[in-house]
Parts: sequence; structure tokens; C-alpha cells
Amino acid sequence: MIETTDLAKFKNRTEKSIRYLAFVEAKKDHGQQLMNILFNTIVEPTRREEGNIAFVPHFSVDNLDEILFDEIWIDKESIENHFKQQHMKDLFPKIEHLLAKPIALKAYREVRVSGI
Repeated sequence: MIETTDLAKFKNRTEKSIRYLAFVEAKKDHGQQLMNILFNTIVEPTRREEGNIAFVPHFSVDNLDEILFDEIWIDKESIENHFKQQHMKDLFPKIEHLLAKPIALKAYREVRVSGI
């Protein structure tokens, strides 16, 4: 089993850390096929990237054709570097025929409240 989160990095994340949510939707009844390609192509090499803290794939509870990748990176430069990696360059030709729509990527920063 591949660990999806580096707990040491997670505990030491900073205000520069960014969470990305990647929303991926497969064509009808192709979610498992798409997840297999994604999992076998990008999960392990992404987890080995220096700037990655977490890279966690999820299926929607209501629709197995909807996939979410919950990602945490140490900073913006790390995610930019991620998209330059060969495993990412190789990915899109393998999956584009399975996508119902373009992948939506949204970035978030953690709200930190001191004194609690």
C-alpha cells in the first residue's frame, strides 16, 4: 500500500503550503478505468517528489465517475515543478479519451488560528 501523506512534512507545513483539489470526471462508467491509469501512472512518483506533502485519490460516494485528488504541496513552486515531471507529461495522452470534461484544479491555503 502506498502512503498518501508524509506525516512529518504535514506536521511541519508552513503558511506557504498550498492544498490543491483536482476534480476529475470520467465519461460514464469509465471511472474505475480512469482511476487505474491515474493510480498506476502518477500516485507513487508524485509522492516521491520533494515538495509533495500529500497526494490522496478519492472516488465520489455518489458517482464513481467523479474522482478527487486532495494534494498538499510545500509551496507554489513545488506544484509548478510537479507539472514539469515526466510522469505528468505522459499522463494526459493516456487519459484524455476518458475525460468527460477538463480537469478542474483549485488552490487553497489553510486557515490558521493562533491561541486555540
